[in-house]
Amino acid sequence: MKPRCLLFALALLLTRGNSQVLDTGISIPQLNTGEVPPNGKSYQIVRVIEYVVPYPYETPARLSPRSPIMSDSPPDSMEIIPARVESLLTMKPASTTVKPKAAHHFLLKVIHDSKIICSGALISARLVLTSAHCFGTASEKKSLSAQEYKLQASKSRIYEVANIILGASLGKTEDMALMVLKHQLKDSLIQPIELCEAALQPNDNVTIYMSKQNLHFLRTKVISKRNCKRSYASDEFAFITQTMICVQNLNRQADCQTIKGDLLLYQDRLCGIDIYGQHCSEGALNGELYADVFKARAQLQSTIKRFQDGEVTLENF
Repeated sequence: MKPRCLLFALALLLTRGNSQVLDTGISIPQLNTGEVPPNGKSYQIVRVIEYVVPYPYETPARLSPRSPIMSDSPPDSMEIIPARVESLLTMKPASTTVKPKAAHHFLLKVIHDSKIICSGALISARLVLTSAHCFGTASEKKSLSAQEYKLQASKSRIYEVANIILGASLGKTEDMALMVLKHQLKDSLIQPIELCEAALQPNDNVTIYMSKQNLHFLRTKVISKRNCKRSYASDEFAFITQTMICVQNLNRQADCQTIKGDLLLYQDRLCGIDIYGQHCSEGALNGELYADVFKARAQLQSTIKRFQDGEVTLENF
């Protein structure tokens, strides 16, 4: 018997069964509530039909992979890649992720008062590059105590800070800061990242780190600084200069998980440091401002060399 005929026969049997029980010509469907009728009653037949022709249930998409809130809006087109840093740091080198290639080797979290306030990139055995805006206002920066800060690679990898060197005012490094590790970092799983070799251009495909909560990577692109002007228009402390790069962030505020010091990579090299953290608006073309590492490359390389040569008395770079 064909499936369609079988379904018709089952439906007819259900109708007759209900008519006999109620002694009427009206078929009353049995609801899925109350006590289960004895075997042989129409309830079991209804269940058979339900399984043969199931209701087309559809699960709506989540607003965010980290949020329980539901939304009918279409998903963002950019790809978020989660990273399991704790497991990556304990895996064998041959098993590490390749998106991006050096995903776990150089990212460090900045800790103050037992809280993560920023992130940064290891650029030499003793130097971590981060945002100068991690350390408060100009007056607060004058009284910085490096000993109050620590750098963390994982729960079991926490390092002491000997000094904090701020970028020179009105220079190519004014939005950057270098945190000097008390001891050289000697860990085969945490290695310095190479600096950017070329200036980024509009529409260049880049990867940004999003470490506000669990570490994620976002594949995105460089966009016009005009977009960042709109995103940062309400922040009176944010300024846009020629030493900055504007990069597209997500159009959902819940998904914008960048913080100060987060990294911008191009071809697996460090090309930017997040200056102010996310300034996202819901449903907008959001821009994120990064300090241009390529424009500061000469100063950074000079500072790295001076530390390698044993000089540690810098006030600015």
